[in-house]
Amino acid sequence: MNIFLDTNVFADAFLNRDDGSAKRALKFLEEQTIELFLNDISIINITYIIRKEFSKYEISKIIDELLLKHNIVSVSAKIIEDANHSKFKDFEDGVQYFCAKAINADLIISNNKKDFKMSDINVLTPKEFCLVYVD
Repeated sequence: MNIFLDTNVFADAFLNRDDGSAKRALKFLEEQTIELFLNDISIINITYIIRKEFSKYEISKIIDELLLKHNIVSVSAKIIEDANHSKFKDFEDGVQYFCAKAINADLIISNNKKDFKMSDINVLTPKEFCLVYVD
């Protein structure tokens, strides 16, 4: 099973911005033998989002952990082109979606599920994921 994780799942987990579902979902997934993916731009965005709450040293450790536990999808010109010409309202969500398509994802986990209405890949929020698979 291939699971693509949206940037906001990591941001919510690191910054405790939800009810703890993002953190629980990530912990559960990282303990499984499931292929977990995020894109290279997500790492940049995650570090930008959390920079005020974590030291440079802590962020470096977070990046090391992300690289260790997750597969990285490189955003290509084709993915950018596909997102640009797609019907996704938000360009960044289109990029996330086409990265998920590139790795034949079985599932996308995102806290912006409504932004993936165009997706033919199943999308769950971390909370929904936990209700179905963890709890």
